[in-house]
Amino acid sequence: MNKIAQIIPAVRLKRSLNYFDYLIPEELAEQIKIGQIVEIPFRNQAVKGVVFKLQNNNDSAYELKTLTKIIDPLPYLAPWQLELIEFMSEYYFVSMAMVLKMILPEIPKRKSANNKEFNMDFLDPPKRQINSDVISQSSKSLLLSYTYLDSKISVYRQIIQENAAKNLQTVIIVPELINLEKIYQYLGDFKDISSVLLNDLAKNKFWQEWLRIKNNEAKIIIGTRSALFAPFKNLGAIIIDEEDNVNHKQEEPNPRYNAKTIALKIADLTGAKAIFCALTPSLNSLFKVTTKEWDYWDIDKDAAAPQITVIDRSEEFKKGNFSMFSEKLLQSLETNLSQNKKSFLFLNRKGSATLVNCKDCGFIAICPTCRLPLTYHKKTEELHCHHCSYKSPNLLICPKCKSPEIKLTGTGTEKAETELVKLFPKSKIKLLDFENQAMSDIMSADIIIGTQYAFEYIDWEQIQTIGVLNSDTLFYVPDYRSLEKTYNFLIKFRKYLTTTDKELVCQTFSPDNYIFQAFKANDLKLFYQKETRERKSLDYPPFTKLIKIIFQSIDFNAGQEEVDEIFKFLNSKTNDKIIINPPLLVHAQQVNIIVFISLNKCQFYR
Repeated sequence: MNKIAQIIPAVRLKRSLNYFDYLIPEELAEQIKIGQIVEIPFRNQAVKGVVFKLQNNNDSAYELKTLTKIIDPLPYLAPWQLELIEFMSEYYFVSMAMVLKMILPEIPKRKSANNKEFNMDFLDPPKRQINSDVISQSSKSLLLSYTYLDSKISVYRQIIQENAAKNLQTVIIVPELINLEKIYQYLGDFKDISSVLLNDLAKNKFWQEWLRIKNNEAKIIIGTRSALFAPFKNLGAIIIDEEDNVNHKQEEPNPRYNAKTIALKIADLTGAKAIFCALTPSLNSLFKVTTKEWDYWDIDKDAAAPQITVIDRSEEFKKGNFSMFSEKLLQSLETNLSQNKKSFLFLNRKGSATLVNCKDCGFIAICPTCRLPLTYHKKTEELHCHHCSYKSPNLLICPKCKSPEIKLTGTGTEKAETELVKLFPKSKIKLLDFENQAMSDIMSADIIIGTQYAFEYIDWEQIQTIGVLNSDTLFYVPDYRSLEKTYNFLIKFRKYLTTTDKELVCQTFSPDNYIFQAFKANDLKLFYQKETRERKSLDYPPFTKLIKIIFQSIDFNAGQEEVDEIFKFLNSKTNDKIIINPPLLVHAQQVNIIVFISLNKCQFYR
């Protein structure tokens, strides 16, 4: 009786379709191996697939198709990679075929003309030397925090050197390309054994780097989250750089995986050490330290702290100052301008106004797709959705009550720029956000206004004053991590300013909030205790796990009925260990259900 191979096809399939049985031709029976790429007939076409399992007997009641050929006699995927595919399929509730489609490289059929190298000017390694014995001595996953970039680079280089001496590979996963450049430029003496693996490399180049990693020729692999799926031959360490950065989570398309979760699983499968590093570690990671799951090491300490002032904007209003700039901040800007020193003003809002609303009936202009408020942009006189890029002309009359009393409220980066130009007409003011990306001469400005996007492009050594125009816009958002994100923003700014003569001015309507108390005292423990207490009382992570079930349908009515039935079914199967929120309409084709899994009542995490 013929042997059969269970093949995962490299196509996007729905959740229930993982692998398929194929007969192995007699002439290939001795050559077939787990992990090989083969060609199979699938849905009236020839597609590639990977051998997942082999069976000696054909017990199928159905007539099976026969695999066509073995594309390469050498297995492309190692056993640990097949286990990872199976894990991701179960954990993220997608088919194994969809995971395989994402991680399998495309084999180039011919040499491509576009074979651009990743080039940059290499810098000398930092002179600062850090004793990193704590890393080799730790048997657990490790969380690192740092203040100075050269301290972090020094530790990364020591990890690389120690692994290379043992013929082990080190992979560094960065959240964005700018982070990759900042690290890679210090690896010049490792250039010959380094590999940069990015999805936007030319096919030939990507394939060459893939083979170098598979053959253990590349000892250092650096890339964004997709580089985790490289065919590591002898992996010693996985470093997740800036582990608190949201870009480590893939939002689109499926599977919506988190690089930190995948790194821990790969470490478990390969025996490598998982290392997480950040300027401001995430609360979830700190929680793993306090529960003794991970070890922790603070690489270096602040040498000095800037002058910190928290401004109560309510008090400014009482004094008759209704400007977006407090008296203290304006005074600092004037002093810096007179001394040819630079200032950075942070505002996490783009555009000229936060909301466009009707004074008479209260109507608010919202995006028809995302149901989020639209933002007015003065330069184009348009309303923009910063979530889906929807645009529309500005409103002259209210579409609900036909009133002409349309009001622009709130503060955006463009409005701040307009006000500053009026206040300081002779100064050079630059706006740096996702839509205004003139980075080349950004440091020639006297005053830089920017969103979070600007952080990686600023030379903080040249900045004398950082002003946070409205800290409240960071934590008055519907996200259970909003206070954590606000605190981490402030700590980042504190660490960017490394001398006592520099200053940080934070404007807020909530100066008594514990995040400002902890921030001014530089007391991470105080913030952690207050924040975890709040989250525990509300059943939020890290004390629970959240699952988002996304339901999409082209027929709204039929889809709404079906998702209601799913909600009722799920509710009938749960107890006090699981809380299921009612369906939430996101837009006309998508409904989300949020499920809370209580970890202190049941074991969910795998």
